[in-house]
Amino acid sequence: MNNVLKISAAIAFATIATTASAECTEASIQEKTMEISTGMQAMAATNPEMMMEISTELQTAIAAAAEADDIEAVCTSLDEISAKMDS
Repeated sequence: MNNVLKISAAIAFATIATTASAECTEASIQEKTMEISTGMQAMAATNPEMMMEISTELQTAIAAAAEADDIEAVCTSLDEISAKMDS
């Protein structure tokens, strides 16, 4: 679960380094992050392989979005990962 904390820190860094747009705000990113974190905790018990896959995907997507300084990319990545977790 240490990865969840690292992911949250990366997302927090990305949101601080960017300016929020109308649809993608720091608050919406925090909400999405909490939903994903909760889902990953539940998934760790039932499907640890999928949880690790999603964790890696999330870290990669957030790092790329932060590097590009693109808050919309952060929201898009979080939405895609949430959808993947729901399927």
